[in-house]
Amino acid sequence: MADSATKERVVERIVKLRQEHGVSQKQLAAAIGVDPSSMNRIEKGERAVSVVELVRVADFFGVSAESILRVDESGGVLFRMEGQASSSVDESLRLFRDVIRDYFGARATVS
Repeated sequence: MADSATKERVVERIVKLRQEHGVSQKQLAAAIGVDPSSMNRIEKGERAVSVVELVRVADFFGVSAESILRVDESGGVLFRMEGQASSSVDESLRLFRDVIRDYFGARATVS
């Protein structure tokens, strides 16, 4: 099962992005292809956001999925940022896969 702290951080980031861009839950729901009640449940933490929905949220707001999933700066997990040496790409992908597994559970796969 996904780590509850990770789920909370993901929800907080989605809500913050939505509010910063002046987008309603209904508008975001339509943009990512879910019904408004599902969007409400996601923001309340009652329903997990799927990988596909997470990518759609990121695309809608013009951010990376990694930035939504990233552990906060004090937690230490950082993904490769633009301009960072390409030698760290493999490590960044490994970290991304680990965060996906933390959020979506052991059966999640990232290829």
